[in-house]
Amino acid sequence: MSWMGNFQIKYNGQCPKIFHKLAKMVIPNSLLRFNFDSCKMDDNSVELLPTRNFRWYTADEDMKKLMEFFPDGDSITMKISGEGEYEEVEIAKVDGEVTYKSSNQESNRYKSRNLGISVMLYEAMSKKFKKETETIDICSLEGYIQLIANTFADEVNLTPSVQRFMYTALDKNRVNLAAYDKEDELSEEDCAKLMAMRGKFRTILSTSTFLDERKNSNIELKSGVAQDVNSLPDWLKKYPPFIIESLGGAALLKELIETKGEDIAKEVVEMLASGIMAERGMDSTESFDGIKR
Repeated sequence: MSWMGNFQIKYNGQCPKIFHKLAKMVIPNSLLRFNFDSCKMDDNSVELLPTRNFRWYTADEDMKKLMEFFPDGDSITMKISGEGEYEEVEIAKVDGEVTYKSSNQESNRYKSRNLGISVMLYEAMSKKFKKETETIDICSLEGYIQLIANTFADEVNLTPSVQRFMYTALDKNRVNLAAYDKEDELSEEDCAKLMAMRGKFRTILSTSTFLDERKNSNIELKSGVAQDVNSLPDWLKKYPPFIIESLGGAALLKELIETKGEDIAKEVVEMLASGIMAERGMDSTESFDGIKR
């Protein structure tokens, strides 16, 4: 089982531009999950809208960690809806301490005490999840580091915040907390690679030097945009939203159709959708919008 939902984030405070940058660092898969390029920003707030529904079990811990970098009186509000539930979470800075308040104490939303970046890196490096790609993947260690370098190389005032967060998130012990058991932990080779990268962030000076060296202005990293379900073929649009999102969203499904052809894509979707429904205790023959499957 898993918990997938819609997350909307609004920052209120004195440093909207700084929040916009630090959120890219702290939120796992940040540019894929939220539209940073076309977000709503003014002198006192930033609003990040999601590109799709997604799983984010570390949301509370990530936003608490992010709030540590801001002054008293600033706050982050998350509006979360999914799996038939709605919740508003407010995280604020009061007298130097981060406070947390939820509107739904009975929420069944899945939560993790780890940091999302640490979990993201485990999944990117683990032999169980590792995948090869020819493009820059900001979820991978190398792609994520490139995002950090391109975002913060010229932000001298933010270097202490970057150093503090990265040195924490890249700790191999924290990353391995995402493993199901000892056998699933990262290999010694991957741990060594991770810790070598962590060493680049050992001090503020080493962090500044490394970011300057690693920055590549020729690499443009853009955020995603909301996916258009209406652009899918009719046979796909008849599935409920939770099926579409569980299969990766409209953009991934369109890519599947383009690369494999509609007939094969349809077979794959029907098979996977049946598995998702069975997991939720639903009958695969029940109707969606009047259509029998």
